[in-house]
Amino acid sequence: MLPSQPLSSHWADTTAFSVVRTKGDKPRYVVSSGITPSGKVHVGNFREVLTVALVARALQDLGKEVRFLYSWDNFDTFRKVPKNLPDPAAFTPFLHQPIMRIPDPWGQTTSYAQKFIEQFEAELRMLGMQPEYLYQESKYSSGTYAAEIRQALEATEAIKEVLNRYRTSPLEDSWVPTAVYCGQCQKDEMTYQRYLGEWSYQYQCATCQFEETIDIRHTRQLKLSWRVDWPMRWYFEHVDFEPGGKDHSSDGGSFETGAEIIQKVWGVAPPVYLQYDFVKIKGGSGKMSSSSGELLTISDVCEVYEPQVLRWIFANHRPNHDFAISFDEDVIKVYEEFDKCERVAFSESDGKAKWQQNRRIYEFSLLGTAPLTAPQRAGFRALCNNLQLCDGDIEKTHQRFYSTFTGDSHTAFIARCERAWNWLQHHAPEEFRYQLHRNPVEIPLSTAQAEALSLLRAFLSQADLATMDTKTINEQLWAQVVNLVSCEPKDVFTAIYQKLIGRDQGPRLPTFLQEIGKERLLELL
Repeated sequence: MLPSQPLSSHWADTTAFSVVRTKGDKPRYVVSSGITPSGKVHVGNFREVLTVALVARALQDLGKEVRFLYSWDNFDTFRKVPKNLPDPAAFTPFLHQPIMRIPDPWGQTTSYAQKFIEQFEAELRMLGMQPEYLYQESKYSSGTYAAEIRQALEATEAIKEVLNRYRTSPLEDSWVPTAVYCGQCQKDEMTYQRYLGEWSYQYQCATCQFEETIDIRHTRQLKLSWRVDWPMRWYFEHVDFEPGGKDHSSDGGSFETGAEIIQKVWGVAPPVYLQYDFVKIKGGSGKMSSSSGELLTISDVCEVYEPQVLRWIFANHRPNHDFAISFDEDVIKVYEEFDKCERVAFSESDGKAKWQQNRRIYEFSLLGTAPLTAPQRAGFRALCNNLQLCDGDIEKTHQRFYSTFTGDSHTAFIARCERAWNWLQHHAPEEFRYQLHRNPVEIPLSTAQAEALSLLRAFLSQADLATMDTKTINEQLWAQVVNLVSCEPKDVFTAIYQKLIGRDQGPRLPTFLQEIGKERLLELL
């Protein structure tokens, strides 16, 4: 049954609706993603797989069965040595060989490609995704695509006609839509390669001059070139939806040519397509790149961002809008916005478009189904302060400030504490970091500053900080301390912060005093 409208205005729902309306009512829809594991798979690559995961979720919410594929293009060529390998020079001899058949630089897995595959698959599990993985080296080597390779070779002239329309110079007469690895040295640079008809294919290696004729059905050396390989797999797997980066989406790009090739060679329509833009690192030089080594993996990002918060960042941006992942003070803002989204998601159920959109973004951010009630959350900014007051001791922080967090809330609290502490230790701006003195310290003070500290002690001695709100504390701080001494307010606050944390400034003072507690304050002052 075809739906009459999308479930919401969120881009995943409108895309799912488009897939069903374009492809018709089917017993199962196939959505696909993939990448070449030529280096560490970075969080920018995650945009594609999460885009597919959210569309798959939207299709399922329409009551549709979905097959979610993730293709590892591990039969691709090793074209550039990444700078972040342990010994880059040692891998220069492997250039132009298939990445699945060269060794793991760290000696931990069976191959170079497998190292990055295993890491990214583990990261996707951490983010609640378990697609069906396809490994292209195995597919090609087993002869799975033999018939499709033959079809492409027999349609060489039709494929050339498509590609030549978008080229400044036409392909050579001898061009074929395939690439081959030498059976002797495994390199992919050939003196010639030609299709002989039926199942026969011949080549000569330009590196070692090895020459042979192979059977397309039984070789482990032959594959289709990218612009033909992509539409072939759409056809073979019956793909209904697959997104692509803007580098594939230009006029004459690999999607446009692929859409023509799949119709000319295999006689079927291309999948519904969605372009996505790049993800950057705030303060970085540009888009992330495995070959340059300037990248962040999902594991790197999840040292600061909880999995559902990372998913929320992506779900909250339309795919064709670029954005940057931050590690500066914007981290606080991101957590505050996620927490607000979560609160709003549970606060209203009247079907209003804005609430519905917010609720949908929240649902897409979760690793599983939404809970029945809003979880308890420790605000990130306050949590950073409280952790530092407790010297990073999570259990002590829990007992002192968050003892009502139990069960799942306690588990989530620990996860957020770990990330807050990582952020404080490795990324937070200097003004956010401090450590409360363990014992009273002597500091140089003017007469007015010494008088201010004496007045502050007197105020604290009779105040019940635990029951006062921060507005009242602030008013009394000015009335009983700051306004009664003959120095600038800035000098008063400097003296207080120096006595507490050895810095000229720190967290907002009324809240900070309340968090430190009366007994500890009197001791330090």
